[in-house]
Amino acid sequence: MRVKAAYPSSGPDDVPRVLIGTGFFISREGHLLTNATVVQKPERAWIEKDGVSYAADVLGVDETSNLALLKLRSLPPSFNFFHLADTSELPPVGTVLLRISMPLEFGASPSQGMVTGYESRFGQRFFPCKFMRTSLPAGPGEGGAAYLDLSGRLVGMQTFSLPEIGSTYALPARAALRLRDDLLFNGEINYGWIGFEVRVESDRENGARLVIDKIMADTPASGSGLAVDDVLLEIGDYEIHTLDDLRNAMFYTRVGTFTDIKVRRGGAIREFTVQVDKRPKNEPLEVVTRAPRNEGDGTPVQTPQEPPPEAMRLPFDAAEPSYVPSGSN
Repeated sequence: MRVKAAYPSSGPDDVPRVLIGTGFFISREGHLLTNATVVQKPERAWIEKDGVSYAADVLGVDETSNLALLKLRSLPPSFNFFHLADTSELPPVGTVLLRISMPLEFGASPSQGMVTGYESRFGQRFFPCKFMRTSLPAGPGEGGAAYLDLSGRLVGMQTFSLPEIGSTYALPARAALRLRDDLLFNGEINYGWIGFEVRVESDRENGARLVIDKIMADTPASGSGLAVDDVLLEIGDYEIHTLDDLRNAMFYTRVGTFTDIKVRRGGAIREFTVQVDKRPKNEPLEVVTRAPRNEGDGTPVQTPQEPPPEAMRLPFDAAEPSYVPSGSN
């Protein structure tokens, strides 16, 4: 459905601004998801379905992932909703996708693309988990669109755009479920934290790996048995090979729960159980403490240069919300 939000006028004409996005239901009680950029502290928010407007309350937003959770004050006579599946499996690269969006003032519009990759970072911007990169470009009003596979299963929600290559990033459905739970039950997003930093090492025999470089004092990690120079192998359900893997695994940990961590220490495999804490607000998403180095000569690993600033347009309005005069409602 179409999501709209009204904001105070920013010009001398005193005409309210209205932002337009796309959303979709995730419960029979009228909960729905859209982009945070569409409903970031509006004067009022509503949806339009079958030509009828329904007022909505914004239950919470997460700017980092560009997700917002809303709930209708009254329900349409009939509507369908998607289930947010709790599965760690992501659609493989090359999977065909169907996007259902509400561009501009048009009706529900399907478009087809495919999964082209997964990243937890683009340039200097860090995502909280692996985001799904797609071949679908973003247009005005399409932020918050649902992405389905060919079985009709919800696999993600459009969040950011890469206009230079006609691409978009989508938040995976499992990530949306994890964020929905926090907003619904806690009223805010609580990211998990254990309290260690890592470095990247590599050699020709074993490839790249993440090694614990520092364990912070008075943190869950400090009393867990983990040690500096342990090689990370698994956290919870996820194998750890790259920084993308580490960010992704930490994102899906839940504050207050216990998670299993598997490491290699010397020639032995060790397993530890750690209670996850809430990440301090001053702790960044980035966790690497120094440049990766090759074993043997200790020379820095050559990594690709960061894209220039003009190629890093990932503002939170990348969801392409559309502005319309308030009189068009």
